[in-house]
Amino acid sequence: MKPNQSDMALAERAASGEDGAWREIYTATRERLFALLTYHIGNRDEALDVLQETYVSAIQGIGRYRGEGTLESWLCGIALRRARDWKRRFLRKFKQTDAIEDRGDIDQVLPQPDPRIGIRLREALAELSERQRGALLLHDHLGYSFAEIGGILGVSESTARVHAFRAREAMKTRLGESPAPGTLPVMQEQES
Repeated sequence: MKPNQSDMALAERAASGEDGAWREIYTATRERLFALLTYHIGNRDEALDVLQETYVSAIQGIGRYRGEGTLESWLCGIALRRARDWKRRFLRKFKQTDAIEDRGDIDQVLPQPDPRIGIRLREALAELSERQRGALLLHDHLGYSFAEIGGILGVSESTARVHAFRAREAMKTRLGESPAPGTLPVMQEQES
């Protein structure tokens, strides 16, 4: 894969300690990363904490960015790993093995005309495997290509497609075949 020159230059500036480079990275990526984490975790406050952990990890590891995808996709990979770590800590702390019931304030990020739709969506997302949920959110919500998603999740492009397909099928089964138009943005079929 050809290195992304503009992101590579920005990463090199950030690695050399240039504060302006980190401000650029943060400004360009914070909203989409926060949305991804809020969807993935289901709680805005916890998503903010994990977002902070994501940027700390990025600062520590910026020298490992090779420009093989966008800087944002590299950060999404870090964010998903930090979210997975958060879930493990959360489950250990409360000794839970069941699905997490309290999904927090996700409706503030995704306003829903009927709160029951938001609850059903969160419950259906929580039942997906981490890779399926990640592939679905990265593709359908954030618009990443399957090649980028494969890189983020550490799987092949075709495996990323399968995860997204299976996630959509599971969501359709759990939510009903045809949700009301405009109420479930993650269910929109998109070609990549």
